[in-house]
Amino acid sequence: MSKTRTSRWGAVFTIALVSSLLVLTGCGSAATLSDLKRVKQDGILTVGNDTTFAPFEFVDSTNKPTGFDIDLINAVAQKLGLKADIVTTAWDGIIPALQTQKFEIVISSMTITTDREKEVSFSIPYYRADMGIMYNPAKNTITKPEDLVGKTVGVQIGTTGEIDAKLIPGVKVKSYPDIQLATLDLENGKIDAVVNDYPVSAYYAKDSPTLTVIRMLKVNNLGLPTQYYGIAMRLEDKQLKAAVDQALRDLVKDGTYDTIYAKWFGGTPDFHPGDQKS
Repeated sequence: MSKTRTSRWGAVFTIALVSSLLVLTGCGSAATLSDLKRVKQDGILTVGNDTTFAPFEFVDSTNKPTGFDIDLINAVAQKLGLKADIVTTAWDGIIPALQTQKFEIVISSMTITTDREKEVSFSIPYYRADMGIMYNPAKNTITKPEDLVGKTVGVQIGTTGEIDAKLIPGVKVKSYPDIQLATLDLENGKIDAVVNDYPVSAYYAKDSPTLTVIRMLKVNNLGLPTQYYGIAMRLEDKQLKAAVDQALRDLVKDGTYDTIYAKWFGGTPDFHPGDQKS
């Protein structure tokens, strides 16, 4: 009797052990999926985006994300055989959220910088932009960055606009969680100017009867580096990066990139994904 019980428990233990090994083997197979296969397995490309940066990303009257970046990433996803799912995320937490796998990629007018390249991997550049100064000409005369000395300048926290504004000695920099709030304070006379990416500043100035924008190419006679936007991915997702890069090149070849550009900016782009940086 005792022997039978022992054998029975031994059989149960053996079955449990085999089951555990099968589970572990299955987990191992999932863990060894390439990053591209992992992304493709459910047919959805999850995309982090801060929808406060028109005309690149904002929400329309139905609260749906729209803009140049949104159209572009939808086209990229289609090239990969996927459907893009936009996950709205605050700018100052967007890279940590990518790193902790809240989504697979980020497209959000993110300038490629050496500091960011330590944290994420970027696609080939998909847009070239200069910095701009937005101001009210009825209240201030601003023709160059040095005219901002002694003035209060609004910027979005964690952006290259914030970095560049702080290069100007004697400027009081006020950081905002998004550029819309900075623009609102500028319109209401609470600050003197906003330093931000030129195309974004031009978009907001176009819709305001009181604001204008100039390009900011130099600070203290030192040229500012031209900015390039990239799609951000985790450092280890090398196959996904290669696929995204190829998708961007294909969108240039088939004319889709130019169509999206014309929709949001008019005319034809002077820079395409895959072009050499100037």
